Amino acid sequence: MLKYFKVVAKCGHVGRMHYVPVPFAVMAETGKEAAKIARYLPRVKHDHKDAILDCKEITYDEYQELSESNSKDDYLKCHNVQDQNKLDLSSRLVQDSHYDMVQDKYRHIPTQEDKLRRKARIEYKKKRLEQQNNRVMRLVGEF
Repeated sequence: MLKYFKVVAKCGHVGRMHYVPVPFAVMAETGKEAAKIARYLPRVKHDHKDAILDCKEITYDEYQELSESNSKDDYLKCHNVQDQNKLDLSSRLVQDSHYDMVQDKYRHIPTQEDKLRRKARIEYKKKRLEQQNNRVMRLVGEF
C-alpha cells in the first residue's frame, strides 16, 4: 500500500558551496523507499551522501498541496542556466556543510615548497626532452 511522503532534499546547480532545500511530494511504501526515489529526482545533488535532509509521512491533502506548490516553483521549472540566472535565489541559498569537511581539497593554496617542486619538475622535463632531441639528431646525422 502506497503512502505519501514529504522528502526535503538538497538541490543543486547553484554553486559548489551552496544548495537549495526543496520539499518533494513522493508516493512510496516506506520512508526509506521515498528517500531513495527523491535522491534521483532532477536537480537533487546525487553525489552527496547527505542529499536527503528530511523525510516524513504526510496526508493526501498535504501531498496534493505540495505537488501543486512544486509545479509553480520557478526554480524547479528552469531548463537552462539562462532561465535560472533570471531568478533571485539568494534568499533560498544555504551554505553546504558538506564542503567544510573537504575544504582543503577545493581551496588548496600552493606553498613555496610546492612552487619549488613544480619548477624543478619542469626543468627536469625540459632537460630530458633536450637530451632526447639530441639523440634523435645524432641518429639522423648518422644515416
